[in-house]
Amino acid sequence: MKPFRYVFFGLFVLLLAACKLPGVPTEQMPFTTPDLTMTAIYSVLYITPDTPTAIVVTETLVPTFTPTLIPTLVPTMVPTLVPTVAPTATPLPTNTSIPLPPPATAIPPSPTPTRVPPTNTPRPTVRAGSSIVATFLGTAPNINGNLNEWNLTEYLVTSVVFGRELWDGADDLSGSVMVGWDTHNLYLGVDVVDEDYEQNTGGANLFRGDSLEVLLDANLGADFYVDYLSADDFQLGISPGSPVPDEDPEAYLWYPDTIDGPRSQVEIAAVRTNVGYTVELAIPWGVFEMTPQSGAHYGFAFSVSDNDIDGGIAQQSMISNVSTRRLFDPTTWGDLLLYRP
Repeated sequence: MKPFRYVFFGLFVLLLAACKLPGVPTEQMPFTTPDLTMTAIYSVLYITPDTPTAIVVTETLVPTFTPTLIPTLVPTMVPTLVPTVAPTATPLPTNTSIPLPPPATAIPPSPTPTRVPPTNTPRPTVRAGSSIVATFLGTAPNINGNLNEWNLTEYLVTSVVFGRELWDGADDLSGSVMVGWDTHNLYLGVDVVDEDYEQNTGGANLFRGDSLEVLLDANLGADFYVDYLSADDFQLGISPGSPVPDEDPEAYLWYPDTIDGPRSQVEIAAVRTNVGYTVELAIPWGVFEMTPQSGAHYGFAFSVSDNDIDGGIAQQSMISNVSTRRLFDPTTWGDLLLYRP
């Protein structure tokens, strides 16, 4: 039992000694001020050998703020706009087999202009319509209405170009023409079949009766493709006489209309026959404002108008040596060649 007593005694001594250690107060530590009531919880107790009582050092603990993590804005990737490149137009192949149309050309007002002469293209010099050869005459015919001295080719004038519904056949209206020339005049010898001669007017209206017409394009090469009347296109009317052939015959120029009017310089003679009448004409080249050229071609058409109304005034029908003849379109006229042996 002795060993246990020694052990117990030793433990007691140690406990007693611990209670008497210096710096350990024997009474309860007071709270010095009410203000420390809450802060003491966070205070640190210091006991030193030099201080018999406990010194309470108060540390105001600054609360540690956990930083709120502001989310880093991940930049939205804006797609880079790649400019759309328009495809380059591929030029169409040029069809070289088809010539480009000629540039537009100003055309003066006219009844029915439809074509313009092509540029840089050699112009033909002969109309495709009916052709007449005018033979050079060394001796001018005697203008008296008698055709016996004429020894030239006769060209038929039988194509109805107006008033077919009123044309009753060759006995009603038909004819032929011979043409000669010299440096002074264009000569015509005309033989007309017309069972009823009626010419009851004159001047600009002479076409409203039995009458003759000469169309001449004096400058064919310059306006070969022009299908309207121009300053070098002439329309000359002839009355064999009124009221009967060879009584007051006259000539009247309708076109160009800027110089229209009577042409008294035209020499006219007519004779009444059993089946109609004959006419001789000598037309000075000055009427057509031209100088004739041997071997040259000119646009030309010769026509005859008819009126069968007793005492009346009307153009009932017309025949021509050119079946395509249209007054306002010189491209429909025929051809005249001035021939000199």
